Parts: sequence; structure tokens; C-alpha cells
Amino acid sequence: MSQAATVPLARPFEHASRRSQNWALYLFVILIPLQNIYLQYIPNPGKGFNFLNVMFAASLLMALRCRGGLVRGSGVNGWMMAYVALSMLALFKGFGFVAEPEGHGQYLKDHLIAVSFLFLAQMSVLDWAGWRRLYLASLVPLPYMLFVVMDQNAAVGAWHYSDQLRINGTFMELGANEMGAFFVTASLVALGFVVGLRSVPRWRLLCLAAAGLAVTGVVLSYSRTAYVALLAAAVLLLVMPRFRLRLLMPVFVAVLVLPMMLPHSAVERFESISIEKGQRDESTENRFHFWEVAEEQFVKRPLLGTGFHTFHHGEINPLEMDTHNFFLRELVEKGIVGALVLAALLLSVLRLCWRGFRAATPGSHYYGFMIGLTAAFVALMIGNVFGDRFTHYPMIAHFWLYVGLALRGLQLHFAAPARGAGP
Repeated sequence: MSQAATVPLARPFEHASRRSQNWALYLFVILIPLQNIYLQYIPNPGKGFNFLNVMFAASLLMALRCRGGLVRGSGVNGWMMAYVALSMLALFKGFGFVAEPEGHGQYLKDHLIAVSFLFLAQMSVLDWAGWRRLYLASLVPLPYMLFVVMDQNAAVGAWHYSDQLRINGTFMELGANEMGAFFVTASLVALGFVVGLRSVPRWRLLCLAAAGLAVTGVVLSYSRTAYVALLAAAVLLLVMPRFRLRLLMPVFVAVLVLPMMLPHSAVERFESISIEKGQRDESTENRFHFWEVAEEQFVKRPLLGTGFHTFHHGEINPLEMDTHNFFLRELVEKGIVGALVLAALLLSVLRLCWRGFRAATPGSHYYGFMIGLTAAFVALMIGNVFGDRFTHYPMIAHFWLYVGLALRGLQLHFAAPARGAGP
């Protein structure tokens, strides 16, 4: 069976017009990583009328007006719905294991709002012009985000590395690791356009500038996991393009020049990476202790786990800390059933990345985008081995937005393959 047969061809969206654009979603995409702005400066009158809820409701209403619908045949949407349903069941299950589950419901709700970007992107994008606009909206916050990071970094002003350099940028309620993970995703997707496009120099220059901003953010996050994830996933950017030979000279120059441009503190932080016993620092060593506790708790309740967001509670974990491994936490909190659903979801995303890459016309926008998204997916998997890079809404929302764009882009490609499979 051909690929085209498994993804229904998109019918012409005759109702598409300027009025069909989801302007609320554009604004939501721009603002959601700017947690410092909406938590400090946007009023919260209470009773559920906070920034996230209002923007989600507005985006959903405008998405319904766009009438784009969901793309069928990939498995991503179905497995995501199963993941959402199981998370809700795990939430109620957790109420029976911990004495103080306050905030668990809101935490899950915020996480699911970020997940909804997968659906909102599909429902809102009707053509390649809308596809292009929504991706560009995700680049808009990068200059301001880097400005905040550099301002915080300058306030510390240290030559040698210290934990004071572990700043959180615009992620007011999160940390440096989450900020670094966001920049990793942004940089890899933008670099995908840079290496995958063979025309449209303005797009390549814009994405190169965006990638430069995001990579700088990764460096200044001092997140060792982000460093490893970015470098490992960047290899895909070199081996996936079908015209990879033209990348040899730029890569050679970058390897020579970039190390000389890095802050000395960043070099020290990178050199401290080690997981060998006896050479680990306290942060790395603690992770192994958390994982041992997680394994013990999983053995006690292997089928359905302890419930959503329960592991850090004293009733489950005497150390009262997170697992610092998302996959292991899913196994503990949702059991084998939850782990299988998560695995199916992630495999469906990986399959989408591969199908989109194989289907796209080399040199098109969609081709470059799928190269970048595949690399970003690999980086996300690496990051989740050493922390939670999956549930924090300011960090993960853009990733699911990109997956939604990948789904809609694949459908648009099969609807009009003769026009180059790209905007």
C-alpha cells in the first residue's frame, strides 16, 4: 500500500481566507514560552480566567471556525488521545496514594494545554501559507528570550562555571534544563531548514538567524543534557539531507571556529559531563539514587502505577524528589499500561518523521522542516533520559505544534505533489 493511501488526500479548503486564520493561536504560540510576562504582568482575575485557559479557549474557538479538522491515518492523534485519557485516569488513581494531591489537576491541565497544540495546528492550518505563518510565529519570541537569558547571565558575570550561572530565562517557574531543552528544539528545527532548503535564500537566512539565537541560548543554559542532546541530534542534520556533501565545508569551519567563541564557563561545564561511578558530581549521583527508588516502586505496582504526579511525594519516594527520568517516571506512575501507550505514541511520531522525510521533495520547505523535526525528536528523547522534558507546558508546546504541522504538511503534500510538496 502506498503512503498516499494511508494519509487521506486533503480536499481543497474552499473556505480558506484571511478570516480563516487562527490569530489567537498565533498569539498563543508567541507568548507561551514567555512565562515571565504572563505570570507577572497579565492580570489573573481568578475563577479559571488565567492566561493559559483564556488563550486556549480562544485558540480552540478560532480553530473550530477554520474547519481544518484532524489528519487521519498516522496514528499520532489516536495515541495522543489514549495518552490524554490514561493521564486523566492516573490523576484520579493518584488521589488514593498521596495525602496532599493539591495542584495535581492544574498541573495536568496545563500539560494537556501544551499537548493541544498538536490538534490546534492541524485544525487551524488550511494551506501552505498558513503552515508557513504558524511556523514563523514560533520564531518570534526567540530574540526576546535570548535577551532575557543574556541579561541574567551578565548579572552573574562569572568567568569560571558556578551554579549561579544556572539561569532560567523566561521560564519563571522552571529551570535551566527546561530552558535549554526548548532552545534545543528551536535550534534543530530551524537548522533543518538551513540544511534542507536549496532555494529561497531569505528563508534560509531567517532560519539561520533563529538557529543562532537558539544555539546561543543552549550554550548559556549550562545544561549538560542540552549540550549532549544538541550535539547528538545535530549528526542527523548532516546525514539526512540527500545533498549532504555541500555541508562539509560549513561544518569544518564551524568545528574550528565555534569552540574558540564559547565562554570559558561553558567549556568547563561541558568538560564536567561524566556518568562513570566515582567521577559523577552530586547532581548526577543523585539521579541514580532516584532511579533506584523508582525501580522499587514499580515492582510494587507494575500494572497501573502509583498515579499521576505522585512520585515526588513522601508516601512514594522518601527522598521527595522527581525521578529525573521521564520514561522511568511514566513507568512508576502509570505502570506497564502507561509505558506501552507512551511507547506507541512516540513510535507513531517517529514513523511520521520518517514518512514525512521520505515523502517530501528534496530542497522544499517541508523537506527541511522534517529533517529538523526528526533531529528535534531524537534530542527530546535523549533529554528525557535525564529529566522531564515532556510535561512542562512552556517547553513542550512548540514541539507538539511542530508535530501538528508535520501532519498537516504531509496531507498537503499528497494533495498537490506536483507543486513541490512545500510552501
